Amino acid sequence: MGREDRRAIRIFGDLRNVMLHTQYYQGKPIAVPVAGIVTSIEGLRDKILHPATVLGVLPHRPVVRFSPEEPISAVLDEVRKHNYSQFPIYGEHSYCGLLTTNCIGRWLADRLATDELVASESVSAVMKFAEAQDSAALLPRSATVLHAIKKLSAAAHGSVLPAALIITEAGKQTEAPLAIVVSDDLPTLFDSA
Repeated sequence: MGREDRRAIRIFGDLRNVMLHTQYYQGKPIAVPVAGIVTSIEGLRDKILHPATVLGVLPHRPVVRFSPEEPISAVLDEVRKHNYSQFPIYGEHSYCGLLTTNCIGRWLADRLATDELVASESVSAVMKFAEAQDSAALLPRSATVLHAIKKLSAAAHGSVLPAALIITEAGKQTEAPLAIVVSDDLPTLFDSA
């Protein structure tokens, strides 16, 4: 819930208190909400009872994922075509990790230093260069916009922010990804919070 929503709730709470705890003047209430205020209160109620979900707010984009056995050249083709920088890696039955362009950059630097650059090297070999920030959090399809904002922008004490959120049916590693959410999506999420 945004700052304006919290401010409105306080103001509407004050209105409620005046209406309930003030005596009538000449048999009439001293405050009556106008139709626009009632509509605003109902809108806030709906926002609280049915918060916006990530899947309901972000535009649908196909999730480009790879298996650990695929060659890194396939990933690099997708980076060139779509300018993506995070790729979920799924083995036969579950999520294995997140391959980021930062990880690919570390692998590339290592290979260039040893003259061992091989475009057919597997994704799993490249993922050995992943660091803590090359991670993703898995969330269920019911994940709210506010939950996603919190996950992408506020690390728990001693932990690292994930590079992406992967939305699955129930937020489990054994489920196929429905969407991937990255920090570039934060403006859209904030606009709908």
